[in-house]
Amino acid sequence: MLYITGTPIGNLDDMSYRAIKTLEEADAILCEDTRITRKLTTHFNIDTPLKSYHDFNKEEATESIIEDIKHGKTYALVTDAGMPVISDPGFELVSRMQDEKLPYAVIPAASAFTMALVASGIASYEFTYFGFLPKSASKQREKLSEIMHHKYTSVLYESPHRMKTLMTEINKIDSGRIVSVSREITKKFEQHVRGTADEILSQLDNGIPLKGEFVVVIDSYEEEQSTFTGTPKEHVTELVEEGMRPKDAIKLVAELRGLKKQEVYNEFHK
Repeated sequence: MLYITGTPIGNLDDMSYRAIKTLEEADAILCEDTRITRKLTTHFNIDTPLKSYHDFNKEEATESIIEDIKHGKTYALVTDAGMPVISDPGFELVSRMQDEKLPYAVIPAASAFTMALVASGIASYEFTYFGFLPKSASKQREKLSEIMHHKYTSVLYESPHRMKTLMTEINKIDSGRIVSVSREITKKFEQHVRGTADEILSQLDNGIPLKGEFVVVIDSYEEEQSTFTGTPKEHVTELVEEGMRPKDAIKLVAELRGLKKQEVYNEFHK
């Protein structure tokens, strides 16, 4: 059996009885960083052995785990904080469990992005979770341009040392877009701040300390509020300058203006 076991994202009081019991009864706990998980198990007097399962060993470890489970072992998969698999290794193991028709279950816990979304005051009927943006500047701009023209609320993670860069780029694209930033969720200095992109940028360091992991919630792109004074070619060029790939910009402009994609393509390449 495999138990995909959620753990607290900061406040250990959020650990569920079911999660504690699961970790106690498993033959081993699969964890991203044994040092971090050891703090959790020590706090709850859990003496179950810990076994590393991370991006660098997951391929080899997955097959070994599958064989152990076939022979009757029970594993609990955890991450450093929150729900395993989300922006962390694990989906490969779940996929293999499905392939082998082996039993598994999910033990729920909080996830930072859902809590930040709930606390944002931004519409949550439909949203897209983007995880962490690419590390390279060009790919980050490309992805951010896509997000800033997304028709649903967007949620992403960012580290403190890259927050100013992120908010600067958002501000360049649409300084009036409503954004919410959350940090230190469930911890002593939990903070949620909502405002326009330029307001949030001005508060970084001055009111919003650059400490702790950040969750950023971005309001959707309002097509009906957009005014298209230039030509489709100029519109595509503007999006490409923001970082969007030409083919994605052409597709978006065609959708926004009610044109055929081929029409926009032909004009852009004149």
